[in-house]
Amino acid sequence: MRCVRTLFLAGSLLTAPFAYAAPLPVVCVEAAWCNIAAQIGGPAVQTQSLISTPGIDPHELTPTPSMARNMAHASVIVLNGATYDDWAVHFSPSSATQIIAAEEAGWRAGDNPHLFLDLNAVRKVASAVADAFIARGLDQTDIRSRLTSFLNQVDALSGRTAAIRQKYDGTIIGVMEPVGADLIQTMGLRIIDSGFALSVMHHSEPAPRDVAQLETAIDSRQIRFLIVNPAVRSPQIDRMVERARGSGLPLVMIGETLPVSQQWQDWVSSILQSVQQALDGQSR
Repeated sequence: MRCVRTLFLAGSLLTAPFAYAAPLPVVCVEAAWCNIAAQIGGPAVQTQSLISTPGIDPHELTPTPSMARNMAHASVIVLNGATYDDWAVHFSPSSATQIIAAEEAGWRAGDNPHLFLDLNAVRKVASAVADAFIARGLDQTDIRSRLTSFLNQVDALSGRTAAIRQKYDGTIIGVMEPVGADLIQTMGLRIIDSGFALSVMHHSEPAPRDVAQLETAIDSRQIRFLIVNPAVRSPQIDRMVERARGSGLPLVMIGETLPVSQQWQDWVSSILQSVQQALDGQSR
């Protein structure tokens, strides 16, 4: 019996370090960033996004105690920054590695804050996330392999935007709110109503001149299609959307929350497909 106990103890000591390794806790405000982090970390990380429900504006979110608790237990925190979710910075514990997309991307005041739809920003954040995971002790070979796979898919998306640009460079479009504007501009598309869109994003009344310009562009079909953020509603936006429908203009829906059960790259791919169809005249 003594021999059995000794063997059992020796076996326990040998296997103990490999018996359980808790996933690295990662918290993000936006689901898009957590999805990217999960793809890079794989089973070695456990991600939790504070916002995953469509229609919630991070600018206006009132943090809850449960959000603060979740962030307090995170080892890695990924934020968008760029005034989008800056309130979350104050809840980040000093022990956590904090990655802010705006800092990685070199965002400046006045730039578009929707960095999760900026391919260059996503590349930089993905690399920073991989570095953070490795610094936290995750397997470097596995993390680098996952990062390479992810970046290859981002490159494929860039190839599609380049193909659209080659065919439709300079095409004029309208946007209700500038989510996805960076992605749109990589395709060479020209936004005619930036003033209107920025006013909507900042929750201010668009100038009469901007309203008149967009109405004229819609009525004369000067724009190829109209981009609508389904999470942003107002009587004025609804009127513009109905005006576009009445003129027979295609509507392209681009939200700011990752759709449930979609990978980030699948989401972007579906946006590119919708834009391509609208440009080709296949969407109404």
